[in-house]
Amino acid sequence: MTDRMSFHIKGALRLAEPYHLAAVGLPSVVLLNGVTFADDPEHGRLITIADLPGLHRAIGLHIVAKPEPITGDELRFIRKQMRMTQEALALRLRVDAQTVANYEKGKTHMGAADATVRLLYALHVLPPEAKPEFVRAFMDAIAALLPAPVMPEALTRKLTGDWCADKVLQAA
Repeated sequence: MTDRMSFHIKGALRLAEPYHLAAVGLPSVVLLNGVTFADDPEHGRLITIADLPGLHRAIGLHIVAKPEPITGDELRFIRKQMRMTQEALALRLRVDAQTVANYEKGKTHMGAADATVRLLYALHVLPPEAKPEFVRAFMDAIAALLPAPVMPEALTRKLTGDWCADKVLQAA
């Protein structure tokens, strides 16, 4: 049983059926709205997703805030969002590129690298003025063995537009 990651745009009407967003490489991402469909006689069914960069940041922030370890698919998603190769991420984690490849394939557990990846992603998306406070809170959370800090709603909205994760995880 896999928990799905559901995302929606606040205030927008819900779809009749959730849309499974396979294109991001995460099997459990579904959109509850923010998707429009059109039929084109030449190209078939056209799908448009509102504010795709905001959605990608909402997915990334959801991944780094969850208490469970980051999965291989989630690591690949985050790495690509940061526009890093496996080699570039390996340098930052002080491991070799094959180790990052093994993390992404689920062959090895990330261990302490999990926290570093979370911090790297947060620093990648945060505006400069928010970084010092977030790093302090993140380090305090690690020291106290607490879950990663939650970003203030206003800052999250600035990063994700109107996209947000549903608070309830459901079985897929």
